[in-house]
Amino acid sequence: MIMGLPTWAARLKAARHGECWTQKEVARRLTEAAREHAGIRIPGRESLTRMLRDWETGRARPRSPYPQLLALVFGLDEAVLFDDNALHVLNSSTLGDMSVLNSFAVNGRPADMDYVTMLRQTIQALVALDGAHGGNEVFPLSLRVFRTASAKLAEGNFTAGIERDLEAVAGEAGEVAAWMAYDADRQDASRQIIQEALMLSRLAGDRGMELFELGHLSMLSLYRRRPHEALRIADDVLTNGGLPPRVAAIFDVRRGRALATMGDKARGFDALQRARSALTESISARDPYWTWWMDEAELSWHQGMAHAELGEWRQAVAPIAEAFVGRSVRGRSRYQYAAQLLNALVHAQAWREAEPVIVDVMGQANEIGSARTANLLLRVTDRIERAGTGPTSTLADSAQDLRCMLASS
Repeated sequence: MIMGLPTWAARLKAARHGECWTQKEVARRLTEAAREHAGIRIPGRESLTRMLRDWETGRARPRSPYPQLLALVFGLDEAVLFDDNALHVLNSSTLGDMSVLNSFAVNGRPADMDYVTMLRQTIQALVALDGAHGGNEVFPLSLRVFRTASAKLAEGNFTAGIERDLEAVAGEAGEVAAWMAYDADRQDASRQIIQEALMLSRLAGDRGMELFELGHLSMLSLYRRRPHEALRIADDVLTNGGLPPRVAAIFDVRRGRALATMGDKARGFDALQRARSALTESISARDPYWTWWMDEAELSWHQGMAHAELGEWRQAVAPIAEAFVGRSVRGRSRYQYAAQLLNALVHAQAWREAEPVIVDVMGQANEIGSARTANLLLRVTDRIERAGTGPTSTLADSAQDLRCMLASS
């Protein structure tokens, strides 16, 4: 709770402020949602407005069917609004800050250093949500946060002396929104957002975040099967030199993956080996904070994916399995590694080895909202079905169940 206010009430109020809607407007939309989507009748708008006031102040909690209707109105998953267990990663102070951020957007107040501080805290909360639950539901909120900050800059709606700080934090917000668009499989949106974020970070002189954004661009190029583009970005960064060790490792990984996709196995694995050598050192004072995610598990996964891009699926299994084991904590990262391991095993026709992995995947499919991973898993289930009598009956049945789960999520 924040200052006696339940966290779900703070989220509900923040969602309304984020849309710039009055309580009367929400009441109108609730009436339409009840009629068009649920086929039910609910009280008149004046009564609904009073109910909204009670909900937002925490005096009463919405009862069925209102949580479902409110989720429809705001375009959010019901759990995002009301399930405190699902949103355990947001602490009370962060929820309060997110609510205040939205009030800045509504009342037109100029951004000041308090706004910049609250925006950084909001970014941390969004990253935690993504790590726990995936990017599908978090992407719209992260995009709203980025657009609000960008608008402040474009309109000059900020106090004197904070322009560089606001540019820097807006660039970081854009990078986060671009990542979540990528995980939600909104690849065109991710590319557009990261280019806008890159411009802001350059204007701010934030070279560390600029490198992060260039790494994201190279990753997008790999995902879209544009290895020459990914290689050009990585080579340009590496050629300039002077990089902190882990930043250089990240671009060597991008370079290695691009070369493997192009069929150049020797140079590709040389680049990956340079990255591994860099990771044997501790994080240095020169390494930006965001390099924490490049660890042994991540590097093993990239090594496996390089084998996969060369068509060496049997060699891909072991390093991807190593990455999966390294992600023992539940969450988006483990789910994605499990999906990639299942994909490698199915390509390698290791049917029995795939059985426990698909069970692990199914245990997380309803918990993690990652369209990118779901689309991969749909392709995997198609491959199992097309394999005919090869897969075990247990694997074939599980693949059908998984497909149904993904279709209903």
